[in-house]
Amino acid sequence: MSRARFAHFYIKLIPALFLSAAAVASEQLSLQGRGEFYLNKQNDTAHYLKPWWQQGTGQFGSHTEAGVGPQYLVAHLETNSDFSATVHAQWHRAPEAGFGVTEAWINWNPLPVSGYRVRGRAGIFYPAMSLENTDLAWTSPYTNSFSAINSWIAEEIKTRAVELSVSRPGRFFKSDHSMQWVGALFQGNDPAGSILTWRGFALHNLQTSIGERVHFANYPSIAVGGEVELQPAWVEPNRELDHKTGYYTGLHWLHKDQTEMRLYWYDNRGEPTTFKDGQYAWDTRFLSLALQHQLTEEWRLLAQVLNGNTAMGEQAVVADYQSSYLMLNYQLEHHSISARYDHVEVTDKDLSLTDDNNGKGHSWTFNWTYQWTEHLDLALEHSSLQSFQPNRTQWAGWQAHAKQRSSSLILGYRW
Repeated sequence: MSRARFAHFYIKLIPALFLSAAAVASEQLSLQGRGEFYLNKQNDTAHYLKPWWQQGTGQFGSHTEAGVGPQYLVAHLETNSDFSATVHAQWHRAPEAGFGVTEAWINWNPLPVSGYRVRGRAGIFYPAMSLENTDLAWTSPYTNSFSAINSWIAEEIKTRAVELSVSRPGRFFKSDHSMQWVGALFQGNDPAGSILTWRGFALHNLQTSIGERVHFANYPSIAVGGEVELQPAWVEPNRELDHKTGYYTGLHWLHKDQTEMRLYWYDNRGEPTTFKDGQYAWDTRFLSLALQHQLTEEWRLLAQVLNGNTAMGEQAVVADYQSSYLMLNYQLEHHSISARYDHVEVTDKDLSLTDDNNGKGHSWTFNWTYQWTEHLDLALEHSSLQSFQPNRTQWAGWQAHAKQRSSSLILGYRW
């Protein structure tokens, strides 16, 4: 389905979602928003290190000196029943400029039974595996760019799902421990793994809208005559191709509102030989573990580890991937200071001689944010990234090794 057809579908879906919830009972609609404007400077302006969405092989999201960052709108509809509805929408300039919806779902939240809470939701959304992206519209309160793990989730991992969770609140049971189990069945995420395999991990804050097409470098190995020539130099991550149902399951644990863990297993159960409308179904699965611990009133430690694999075609592409980050955040009055270290690696395990998808790298990100007023904040952020991507050398003169640095001044607002 083209992006235009997706957009037309969701133009109809979103009002229907709200009207159906409103029909159950009286409604209360709330709207919130946030956005940003930035100045950016990068040290390396080599043409082949342009961002992937400009068909380069760079792994930073920005390549302009000044611009308008993503602008988000959150609409939430409460009712006097067990049902509510949420839509996250955005306008952005990349990967494709324009207005789109990033998430839309209906919540089911009945009263607890013997202290246990059963909840459900249905729609299109990210699995709740991140402890970093906890701010409005799945953004981060700590840094402007997301970790490599959550940058990839923002690009390719969005499910059309029915999700159920069961919680055991510690407070009700006079315990220091709260537990939650989450399980979901989903479709609409078959091409997940495409960007990760060819470009590798990246650092940015770009969320792919539903139905959006994401371009990447037109590697000779996927061009006409290449080993995987049917694959175009773009992906539509939210496509359903093989009509097989994937699943994910997760476990949340909270101790004294101080220590939190989220453990998730994701498997899209893709049939890798399926090819339809220019897209392969990828067999992609991974395990994610996210942690956070409140060290003191001012200091917080966050970490996440992701380990998985993906395959496409008749063993045309097979790859393992791993990524992890560790972040320290300090907050005092109007100031927030964060330091994050990311390590990434993709291991090519297929026998294709001209399509080397090995890659590895590490990065440091530092952010200082000053909460100027209730609605305005000012941030300085600097990231340095060293990467090794052998597939860059498919072009004469392009280097496998790259050292990129990016410095940004960001004016953010929210309402």
